[in-house]
Amino acid sequence: MTNHTKTLSLLIAFLILSLHAYSQTFKKDMRPDSLKDDFMDEYQAGQISKLDLLSAMNSLGVRVFNCNILPRFTKSYKLVIDVDEYVNGKMVGTKSVSPNEKNIYFFWEGEKQYADYINKIKFISRDVDSLSVLSVNVMGNTTGGIKLKKHSERKYQFYSWRRYSVTNWALNTKTPMLIYSSSWYDKRFDIERSCGAVDLSNNQAATKELLENSPHYFVVSYKVSE
Repeated sequence: MTNHTKTLSLLIAFLILSLHAYSQTFKKDMRPDSLKDDFMDEYQAGQISKLDLLSAMNSLGVRVFNCNILPRFTKSYKLVIDVDEYVNGKMVGTKSVSPNEKNIYFFWEGEKQYADYINKIKFISRDVDSLSVLSVNVMGNTTGGIKLKKHSERKYQFYSWRRYSVTNWALNTKTPMLIYSSSWYDKRFDIERSCGAVDLSNNQAATKELLENSPHYFVVSYKVSE
């Protein structure tokens, strides 16, 4: 066999091996999406719950709140969202944070635009040093960067969010949805205290205690008017 023939034979063998190595065998991928996106299971998505994710977000200073608007609207109104700041029980300022001033929103189906009535308001807060930065989302319309400045005067003082589960509106009345409040110093036990109720709608005594004792807090509310 000549050198030319040997070279040609080796080249053909190499090409056959290469084609075999890179040939594709198709098979329906029955793995769950979590393994398709993370084939080494680095994040253990199948073992992590929604609560785990929310806890992780909370450890990073991020909270999410959805507030339902009830009863459902059947006509157009003006809708305003306010953040009222209180110091020692007295209101010292108000910020209007409404992404839109109507109780309607627009959406698309195909090439046609429709309108419907708002049925919820979403809030996302993020702690940044001495601030809590609040974003307000009303059915896709967002206002961001509302700065709630903390008054930190003591070493172990802390702020926390409390929510109202009952947020039914009445005309020309501010309906509270969230409270962001400071702890207060308890001389008797030498500790920082705060209201223990997560849901202020279900514990009037705890709500009263918070509003009477917290030296600094913000109330996030909405108001419906003609």
